[in-house]
Amino acid sequence: LPRRRAASSESRPRGGGIDGRLAGGGGGREAPATAAAVPSAVIAEVWAHLGVAMQSLDRVPEAIESYRRAVRLDPTLHVCFANLATLHAYLQERERAQAYIEQALALDASNSTYSQIRQHLRELPPPGPSD
Repeated sequence: LPRRRAASSESRPRGGGIDGRLAGGGGGREAPATAAAVPSAVIAEVWAHLGVAMQSLDRVPEAIESYRRAVRLDPTLHVCFANLATLHAYLQERERAQAYIEQALALDASNSTYSQIRQHLRELPPPGPSD
């Protein structure tokens, strides 16, 4: 019987995290050849779904980073902009929240939920001296 050879480091995917496996990230090292075939819009969707998962676990910083990565790859993901707006509102970062909801509305002006978020942000009291 032929002996099985252990996988060498050359045959293993390089890079850390999702970037290394899908988008060629990972400290300047090349991603596997198959990663080049994955469209950036698909990778953006993965980041968007990760953002939803992190948000559902109340891991707000990770959710924000995931949504930011998603919109960097696909700036048409208006729901990610809206989610960023709600997360920044939760963190009491009103100006960031307003900027993100405006980006969501620029992409989907007829979305009534986004309009409601914008209205809610406008109705918030101005930040106090300690904010």
